[in-house]
Amino acid sequence: MSSQIDTFSVAKDLSSVQLDRLPNLIIDECLQDCAKEISATADMILLGDFHLPYETLAMPKKKFEPRPVTVASTPARVAYAALVNSVSDSLGPKSREDGNLAIHKSFTVRNESNYFVDFDIASFYEYIDHGILAQQLLTRTLNSEVVEKFMRILKSLTKGARGLPQLLSASDHLSDSYISALERRLVRNGYSVVRYADDFTVACPDWEAANVIIERAAEYARDLGLVLSSEKTNIRKRATIIATEESEARFINRYSETAENKLVTRIFTTGRYGEFIEELETFSEKEAAEGTMWSLVRDWYEVMERAAPEDSFRVEGHFRTFLGVAVDRLRGHDERIPDSILEEIVFKHPLFLDSVCEYVATRAHTHESREDPWESMRILSNMGRQSPWAKIWMLDTIARTHTRKMDSCNYSPVMNWVDAQVEDRHEVVRAQAAWAASCHGRLSESALTGAYTHASPLSQHALAACMGKQGGMGNGIVQAIRQDGPLNRKAFEWAQGV
Repeated sequence: MSSQIDTFSVAKDLSSVQLDRLPNLIIDECLQDCAKEISATADMILLGDFHLPYETLAMPKKKFEPRPVTVASTPARVAYAALVNSVSDSLGPKSREDGNLAIHKSFTVRNESNYFVDFDIASFYEYIDHGILAQQLLTRTLNSEVVEKFMRILKSLTKGARGLPQLLSASDHLSDSYISALERRLVRNGYSVVRYADDFTVACPDWEAANVIIERAAEYARDLGLVLSSEKTNIRKRATIIATEESEARFINRYSETAENKLVTRIFTTGRYGEFIEELETFSEKEAAEGTMWSLVRDWYEVMERAAPEDSFRVEGHFRTFLGVAVDRLRGHDERIPDSILEEIVFKHPLFLDSVCEYVATRAHTHESREDPWESMRILSNMGRQSPWAKIWMLDTIARTHTRKMDSCNYSPVMNWVDAQVEDRHEVVRAQAAWAASCHGRLSESALTGAYTHASPLSQHALAACMGKQGGMGNGIVQAIRQDGPLNRKAFEWAQGV
């Protein structure tokens, strides 16, 4: 039995193979006009005739060790996504569909049980067992040919018998299918369960039943080669949950009410008989929301400045819930978040760097005449704890920012940092740095050839795009790189037109 694996449809729209929580990488962006070539390469990968180039990058997590992120070549991700698409109907529902997160979060309020158990799986994607997954896929699809292709690709991407590449929608659907076995066993035991990805919440009548649920969940997880996360396994009383949510609502409502009061202007006009008439002019919901978030960010900074390091997590409290959203909502606000606050946000919460970078990039265009984005980027690029994920976000922001280059004393230090990243030990970072340098007209021929010498098919075409964007390089090196495969040629031509 065979399935139709449509790589061309995926290759025509690369949005489905972009990695979550990362900007659009130049290794993908420069291949927008290469559907035919990508599809042909993906088909060879599925046949086992082509190598799967990839590298693993570190991405920060909220707690504990970094998250390993596999960045495979664009054709490899297309092959993987097309393979998952070919059996999508057999895999069952996707937990991350629109609206499911809200359902998951509201479960404890809608359900009238006295207790709830929360748990998730420790390093879930990293420990999915390929053998168990193969049996599940064979049972669901009755297609041994497709299962063999899955196992070949996964083994190539993980170099072992466990794990799925993270931050890909294709892996999300596969992982949903895998973990749903645990969910079904709990439901068959008579429990009311909601799940979002590997985050479970189970309703139960009392404390004793809650402990039984944890024991059974741990047992069922072990049968799948998984373990529960001890840090995220909790028993909560419904009354405590409601009190916490009410406290959170009071917290943000207090800021909202204060902002709305500040945005009401009293206007006195003269009536037809000479009397004074008081009128109220109210501002838009957008202005009220921005006022709310502006006050919240400023107060968060003051609270964190006063807090002792050992108390910072406790005193941050509800601020932590709204901080990332606040940065996003304030991109268009009249006043700019000071760089000292942006730096503190990234220091306390490295995962919020993407929001901070989007904030800086957006305002570089909308507030070009009044603000200097290069001071922000200098501060961010000088910070420690620069994971490859963080470098990619900063390099993407720099590539998209072209304002006031010569007016800022911060521009040169930022560009020096970019130049250094062209020699980073991570191939994807090197490609992103070369693209940022070429966007600012400073990618040297020696830097390009050095990067290309150490590049694999993962990024060779991206470096060809950098060469096309930069321009002015010797004809010999241009022809040598441009003619090094059809993807290189198309990427070079694409970059010349952007």
